[in-house]
Amino acid sequence: RPAGMRHALTDWILAASASGDNTVVNAVSGRKIKVLNYTVVVPSTVTLRWKSGAGGILSGPMSFGANGGVAAAYAAPGDGWLIETTGDQALVLNLSAGVAGGGHLVYAAEA
Repeated sequence: RPAGMRHALTDWILAASASGDNTVVNAVSGRKIKVLNYTVVVPSTVTLRWKSGAGGILSGPMSFGANGGVAAAYAAPGDGWLIETTGDQALVLNLSAGVAGGGHLVYAAEA
């Protein structure tokens, strides 16, 4: 575990296919989901955005064409996080259309 981490890192497979909100990581009681890196690839045109639970917007809209994607660079724990939910909230990926998006992410569940 990297210096400054209070909890273990989890490497997680990302799968989202429904139009609207898709829970990527379930809420953890008393904890925030803190993402260190992620990769998302989509087979067709879609706009996506990260959310904290049903309401908290964590990113601006990211639009992709067919076979588009993004790989967000690793953030060292002491340097902050790429995405961080509020406490007791799931990490959600919102899709503008029902496409089979996939990828992976690394996160920690911390207070």
